[in-house]
Amino acid sequence: MRNLRIGLLLGLRQIQRANIWTNVLIIFVMTLTFLNLIAVSGLLVGLMVGSERAFREQSIGDLVLTAKPNERTILQTQDIVRTLTTYPDIQSFTVRYVDTAHVEANYAHRDLHAERDTVNVRLRGIDPVAEDTTSHLSKRIIEGSYLSPDDEGYILLGNYTLDRYAVGFGTIFDSLSNIHIGDSVRVTVGTISKEFKVKGIVKSKVEEVSMSMFIPEKEFRRVFGRFDRNADQIAVRAKPNTTGDALKAAMIQGGLDADAKIETFAEATPKFLTDIKNTFNILGTLIGSIGLVVASITIFIIIFINALSRRRHIGILKAVGIERSVIELAYVSQAAFYAVTGSIIGILITYGILVPYFDSHPINFPFSDGVLVVETSSIIIRTIILFVITLIAGFVPAWLIARQNTLNAILGR
Repeated sequence: MRNLRIGLLLGLRQIQRANIWTNVLIIFVMTLTFLNLIAVSGLLVGLMVGSERAFREQSIGDLVLTAKPNERTILQTQDIVRTLTTYPDIQSFTVRYVDTAHVEANYAHRDLHAERDTVNVRLRGIDPVAEDTTSHLSKRIIEGSYLSPDDEGYILLGNYTLDRYAVGFGTIFDSLSNIHIGDSVRVTVGTISKEFKVKGIVKSKVEEVSMSMFIPEKEFRRVFGRFDRNADQIAVRAKPNTTGDALKAAMIQGGLDADAKIETFAEATPKFLTDIKNTFNILGTLIGSIGLVVASITIFIIIFINALSRRRHIGILKAVGIERSVIELAYVSQAAFYAVTGSIIGILITYGILVPYFDSHPINFPFSDGVLVVETSSIIIRTIILFVITLIAGFVPAWLIARQNTLNAILGR
């Protein structure tokens, strides 16, 4: 304990006597290293987390009910709907009818020898009010207006079903040309065709929304002959304090799994999103590790030059009986001070500035609104790694200088 106190005291004296701008520079480097470890991987993972959030908010909700295996639709949909209205933990839900339809744009004015302007799309039949309450679809309207409950003969088009929005994707998928608000399109299912007037354009970074078209459910059932009213999907939004797992357990206990497949958001999320998120996390860690190496080299050089310039002082300390381990401890404690101070400042910047900023101003990527993802466990692990590496970087140069002969150190030889 005596050696520990002496070592810490010597380390404190060295920090106090060092040039203030040197201390500020070292702490600045450590802070940037910490932010590099946290922010780079956090932003990369945040790209996929942004996609997941959008997928959750705009598509499947906290819980999704779909048809059971070997069934085409959700059986007894109306009974399930009546049961869902009795659950106090459900905030809202929307019933969706989904099928493939053939949509044509230039049928009215097309020359007999001109190529037909057609696409095959996912056509969704929705209750405009329930859908907007659950997925806030009306907020995605960029042209025109949203569907009204009493609308007939109107359709909403996903932005990527139109060539002026899908032009950046080349010929990856088909899109309609020269379609604007008020124009008519013809929807064909089998031998049944019906004209719809374009009422609005929906823009979303969720593929299931941006590449779909939406009509009122009553017209969908009429076109597709869904007279049994059995739906394809029911998206459920849970109340804030209710988890998807708890709500799923309650539904299973109520017997709803007999006619529908019930999945939480985590279970229904496409696997490729999770795989990409894990890959980005590893990539961010590798990039952050480069900064960690640079910071450790910086600390090594600074401590080495500091110890080298104080060889005579170190020799005198050894001559008066200060053990070599105490001298090494002094330099290690100096490095620890820089690591701890830099990490604390980095944590304050991360939680006080960066996380709130990116939550309020997500990065606008073509496929996602990127946020900064910071997990407490990740903060702790990377802080410990930074601390340990810094201690090693501080110990090695101190050990190299302190092990020299005492008389040679005093005489500067």
